[in-house]
Amino acid sequence: MARWDFAFFDSGVRFDSPDANPDATMRDLSKFFVPPFDDKKISLARQIAFSTDHLQRMSANNPGGELTDRITATTSALNLVVDCFGDNETKLAQRASAKLVKDNFRQTIPGEVARIMGAVVAAYGDGAPQVLECCPHGRAVFSQCRDDEVQTHLNTLLTGVTAHAADLGAAVVTRATNLVNAWLTIYGASEASTGAQTTTQEGKNLARENLNLMLFLNLLTLAMMFPRQPEKRDLYMRQDLLEIPEGEEEEEEEPEPDPNPVP
Repeated sequence: MARWDFAFFDSGVRFDSPDANPDATMRDLSKFFVPPFDDKKISLARQIAFSTDHLQRMSANNPGGELTDRITATTSALNLVVDCFGDNETKLAQRASAKLVKDNFRQTIPGEVARIMGAVVAAYGDGAPQVLECCPHGRAVFSQCRDDEVQTHLNTLLTGVTAHAADLGAAVVTRATNLVNAWLTIYGASEASTGAQTTTQEGKNLARENLNLMLFLNLLTLAMMFPRQPEKRDLYMRQDLLEIPEGEEEEEEEPEPDPNPVP
């Protein structure tokens, strides 16, 4: 509930401010339940370009690991679309993008590990056997090891916190689990891409719809993270990548022949 002279969520917005939410108008609330990314006018090329850029922005701006789950889900959804539809050139570009996402996410891992290990130290004390069990090589290893070694160290961390879940709490185990799953997905995407050459047209449509849903959930997540701060959209989402520039007409996409038609 809004109160006079009180700012919520560090947004800096006050209810009695003359310029507070100047664009706020009552709209049909049911429209907020409809993913705008389902717009049929959005071409596949624009969907992939927007999603690729958006994924890079999320991985580079992931405060407190709040977007880790969304990065994982979006990475998987985008990879499926590229595998279903992408030609060799598209897949090559996606591999380059996936590497950038991986590099950006890798930089966030030491901070995430520090938060998890902070809970372990708080529970058992610095230098306790449980601390060494979870992170035997110290936190610095996550900044120094090769990419192909990160998974091993994360698995050790997850095994350790899981063994002491009764003391650490479910939230710590969940955070470690999400970190492991995110790295597995993101690192895997940067290393290889598998083509789904026999995907049916229905399967391809479902892949696009799933990506649209992931993008919509990302939008809702960002709105929850930054209420009353619409300017944050530009940090995470370039809407212009989805839109046809003024004065240009986009060619209609021709449906691909179904490799597995239903008899």
